[in-house]
Parts: sequence; structure tokens; C-alpha cells
Amino acid sequence: MYDVIIIGSGPAGLTAAIYAARFGLSTVVVAGRTWGGQLQLTTDVENFPGFGKIMGPELMGKMRKHVEGLGVKIIDKAATKLETSAKPFRVTAEDETLEGKAVIVATGADTKWLGVPNEGKLRGRGVSSCAPCDAFFFKGKPVAVVGGGDSAMEETHVIANVASDVVLIHRRDEFRAQKAMIDKVLGLPNVRVLYNTQVVDVVGDTALTGVLLDTAAISPKQGVATFDELVAKFGGVKKSGTQWELPRQGVFVAIGLVPNTQIFTGLDVDSHGYVRRYEEKDENGVLKYFTKTNIPGIFTGGDIHDSRYKQAITAAGFGCMAALDVQKWLSEQA
Repeated sequence: MYDVIIIGSGPAGLTAAIYAARFGLSTVVVAGRTWGGQLQLTTDVENFPGFGKIMGPELMGKMRKHVEGLGVKIIDKAATKLETSAKPFRVTAEDETLEGKAVIVATGADTKWLGVPNEGKLRGRGVSSCAPCDAFFFKGKPVAVVGGGDSAMEETHVIANVASDVVLIHRRDEFRAQKAMIDKVLGLPNVRVLYNTQVVDVVGDTALTGVLLDTAAISPKQGVATFDELVAKFGGVKKSGTQWELPRQGVFVAIGLVPNTQIFTGLDVDSHGYVRRYEEKDENGVLKYFTKTNIPGIFTGGDIHDSRYKQAITAAGFGCMAALDVQKWLSEQA
């Protein structure tokens, strides 16, 4: 039996493992079949302290080596069940069952899809959520990126290196991304932006041929005054009302994330699926625990509970806090 089982192997999970190991806690990480979290799908990371500029997979590789160097066991299997009704806690990792006195859930979040009618049919046939994974297939082709945050800028920056023409589609008139990332992307010669535009559907039978859009209000930033001028500027085809089709051979979806909480029955989650934290203070009103869940002995860290910051460094910080809380909680159980 382990002192702590960590489910997840992104910055939160691996940082928690480092701290747990340094506390002398027997620790195991259930990493999943695709370990490393969202940073494995990221190219340049320029905001993780101490590294300047580093590739996402390289950063995660360094974290994993750090963890393994401390003697922590890492299991590259997917967690399929967490039993919370009795102690010790039991985690099923495919064909293996693990027991632990405490658990840290740090499974992060995955892509939020558009939810349009033909998306499922064309996923993998022109519809993607990972430019670093699929950029090779779109060399010299016209593509679109949907979103307005940091992930959308990252996707656009990557795919612009190989695609002939990239249209960044955003439903608002202002981006949510960091200014440095916006400036970098908008400075690329083959990137154009469609503001105030919603994706209605993706078009194609066996492969993507276009994106059905709705532009209800033309932004002054577009440099055109009428709907017809906008459609013509982007080489589109009018459909009906304010809807039109933009010919594309690829579309990259970067509109947000969905927390990976599906296997955690019994854990309290909010309306968006994020695990709720229950901060606890001592008798003097001093914060005692920051990362507790509703189940004593189960703690959380990273994007699985963080719907606000969603950065690698904040995920690592939450992982650190979770390990500190576990160490304190276990000492109180002795």
C-alpha cells in the first residue's frame, strides 16, 4: 500500500510527486497512456521560470526524469476507477489495482469541441485539436483555427509554419490571450482574423472542405463595411442571412478545455465538471488545507479544479500545495 497515489502526469501531478517523495512518502503516479498533459501538445514554452524558451514535451521529459530520479514509480496506464467509499482508497489502472492512504487527483483537462453537427464525422479528416500533432498533413493547405485564448494563438503559430493561409476565427471582437502571443500571431504574413464570427458547422463528406460561419456583426477591424465585402475578402460563399461558407481543408479547435473528472464518482464537481476545493481553516482562522475535496484523504491539483488560470506554472504550484496538504493530513492520521 502506498502513502499517496497520484492520478495524472502533467505539471501538477509530477510536481506533487516530487514533493511527496521528498517528504519520504511512498508514492506512485498513474500517468495514463498519453502522459504529460497539455504541454505534450505544445511547442514553444516561454513563460516557465528558469527555462527561457523550451519545447513543451522537453519540459515534461525533464519533469518526469526528476520524478523518476527520486525513486517514484510511474505507471503508464490509464486510471479507470477510483473507489472512495472505504479506506484504503483503491485505484484501478487498467489491469492493476493500487491501494493508498491518500490520493491526489491531477488528471487535468482535454479539448472542448465545437459541438456542431458534422464535427464527429470529420474529426481526424480535417478537424483537429492539435496543430503540433497534425501540422504535417496540412502543408501548403488553407486552414482555420477557432478560438481567442492562449491555446488558439499557440495553434495558429504552429500551423502557420506549414499552411498556406490561416484564418483565425473568434466569436468576439477582442482576444483573451496574452498580448505577447497576440502580437506574435498577428504579425505572421499568412494569418488573417475573422472577428464576431461563430462556427455553425464543418462541411465535407469524407474530408473537410469548408467551415459554415455566421457573422452577425462586422467588426471595424475587418476593414470592410458590408457583409458581401467580408465574404468576398475571405473568398467565401454566401449561404443565407448572415451565414456563409469559408473554403478550408483543415480546422483546428482551440476553444477551451473540459476537466477529466469522469471516473471520479463521489467527488463533488461544479456545473462545468471541475472538482470543487474545500478550503479548511484551523481554530485560529489560519488556512489549514487548500486542496481538499469533499472526501477526506483525497486532494486535487491543477486544471482539474482550475477553470481560471490554466497555466503550466499554476498547475505545478497547485500540485505542490496538494502534496503539502497530503503530508500534513497523513501526519494527523498517525
